[in-house]
Amino acid sequence: MADGGASSFIFLATALLVSGTVSAVLISQWGEMVTAMDRQQRGDEADLNTEMDFSGDLSNVEYDTSDPADEKITLYLQNTGLYEIDESSLFIQLNGEVILDADTSTTVLPTGVIWGTGQLLEVEVSGTWAFADDTEVSFSIFAESISVGGYTGQTIVIQEVRLNES
Repeated sequence: MADGGASSFIFLATALLVSGTVSAVLISQWGEMVTAMDRQQRGDEADLNTEMDFSGDLSNVEYDTSDPADEKITLYLQNTGLYEIDESSLFIQLNGEVILDADTSTTVLPTGVIWGTGQLLEVEVSGTWAFADDTEVSFSIFAESISVGGYTGQTIVIQEVRLNES
C-alpha cells in the first residue's frame, strides 16, 4: 500500500505541474491575443477618426488651360474627421493615372499651418491633359492622419467632377 500511495502522489504532482505549465501557456497566449485585439481596435479607431471629403461645386471645378504645357486643376478637400490629416501624405489619381508629388501643390485654408478638423485644403494638380471644357473626370485621393498614440488613420475619397475652363 505504501507503494501505491507514493506512485499516486508522483502522478498527482506530475499532473499538477503539467496543468500549471499548460495554464501558464494559455494565459500567455490569451494576453498576446488581447494585445493584438487592442492594436486592431486602436487602428480601426484611427481610421474612423480620419476622414476627408470634396468641398465646393463639383460641377464647376477650375481648369486653367492658359498654358497648354502646364494645365492646372484646382479642387478643395475638407477634413471632416477628428484627427489632423498630413497633407504631404496625399496620393492622387486622375482617371486612374497617378499624379506625381512634383505636380501637386497644397495650401491649408485659412491658416496655412495644419489641416485640422473642418479646415479646407486647396489642391492644385498640374499636367498636360487637353481635356475639353465641361469634361467629367474622376479623382481618387488617399490620405493619412498624423500619428495619434502611435497609430495613423487612413481615408480615401473617390469623386467625379466636371471641369470648367477658365
